[in-house]
Amino acid sequence: MTKAAERLNTSQPAVSAHIKMLEAELGVALFLRTPKGMVLTPEGVELKKRAETILEGVDGLKDVADKLKDGVRGDVRLGVNTDPRLLRLTSINAELNDNYPGLSLNVLETMSWDASKELLSGNVDLAFTYTKPDDKKIEIRHIDWIQMAIVAPLIWKERCENATMNDLIKLPWIWTSDHCPICELQKEIFAESGCKPNKAVVVDQEAAILKFVSEGVGLSIMPILKAINVADTYNLVPIRKLDKKLALFLIYLKRREQDQKISILLNAIERAWKAKTDDE
Repeated sequence: MTKAAERLNTSQPAVSAHIKMLEAELGVALFLRTPKGMVLTPEGVELKKRAETILEGVDGLKDVADKLKDGVRGDVRLGVNTDPRLLRLTSINAELNDNYPGLSLNVLETMSWDASKELLSGNVDLAFTYTKPDDKKIEIRHIDWIQMAIVAPLIWKERCENATMNDLIKLPWIWTSDHCPICELQKEIFAESGCKPNKAVVVDQEAAILKFVSEGVGLSIMPILKAINVADTYNLVPIRKLDKKLALFLIYLKRREQDQKISILLNAIERAWKAKTDDE
């Protein structure tokens, strides 16, 4: 109930009331209330399958309607988890403008660990993420590997550039929350060194990481391209390229794979990233 309320951006009592109304209208119990939570009844399982089929039909109907109109129009919402330049959003938007001028790209900031929730709730149509969701409803495409680097405050540049890895891990670090993909890289680095990290502060957003590094609180890890892009703005410097990379994924709902807007944005993203590969 809690997760459903979060996805629908409403309260638990409101969700419970809707369920009761639906059960009354259909004349069957959809859920069993247990001490461990709610589980679908056999009738609920069967009706859930039918509901998913209906949703697929609705998406298909919208797709046909779009094709019958004079060109594709409307909005397509893309969740982004990191620097727009790293994700090549300018190139993606240019691809859309050149080929589908009636289609508007709406960009929303979504954290990797929240991307699947935003997708399932309908807040975004597709999303970039470093986290591979474990949900059969979601289609996952691997886009690229993102090179990571250790970043330091600019005022620490001379102190850090010639330092060994053992020296660096003894310094204060901006740590990330356990659900953040960067946290796994940090844990690996310190596990390999056998040292315990000096966690100056724990955060879970890139904006907070940038702020604390720029103010000289400690070192951190981020995509090297992002670090280069924001170095002057935040007075920081990439000091050590890592041999570790993060996988970048693009996710969307499987039932919407034939949706015209989804297909168009997928193609635009693939062309933009292919152009990046060709340039390299």
